[in-house]
Amino acid sequence: MATSSAADMETFLTGLAGKDRSNIEKHLAACDAEPDPTHGKLWRRLAVGLRRLAPLPVQTVGQHAVQFFIADGKYRMQVFALEDARDGRLMIYLPDILEKAEKAGAPLGVLKPEALDAANTPNPSPHIKHMLGWNRKAVRLTLPTRATPQQISAAESLCALAADRWANAGKNGK
Repeated sequence: MATSSAADMETFLTGLAGKDRSNIEKHLAACDAEPDPTHGKLWRRLAVGLRRLAPLPVQTVGQHAVQFFIADGKYRMQVFALEDARDGRLMIYLPDILEKAEKAGAPLGVLKPEALDAANTPNPSPHIKHMLGWNRKAVRLTLPTRATPQQISAAESLCALAADRWANAGKNGK
């Protein structure tokens, strides 16, 4: 993933319901009104990158969270969430791939990932509740809006590693 252009952002918004598009545009307007442009740039970069990994249209939960989906037969399955309460932190939720990431030598220390499951998150927020339960687990990555290049790169690598699971399943016919 790399920085996103206006064309990338327009592609990201393509196919969204009016409410979802409006929520994202309002959120970005608030981010862009901040004195430091890094918040809006990072949000755009992460959102566009996650949409590339999970290509179905996104769904918003208010103006603070975006859910990302992949096809699951005739249904869809949530695989990522991007949360921004505009408190100086962006949170990325992804399937639990910590064991796989450790084996691959991913630099987890720069991110301090948090493992989430139904036991330690008994009342999950609406934007992540479909990622937990039924033996599903997730990971929360918290990035400051002024994240270092190492933190951004590590987060993007973990998301790409998670996406390998469904990308390879599609190639193998599973």
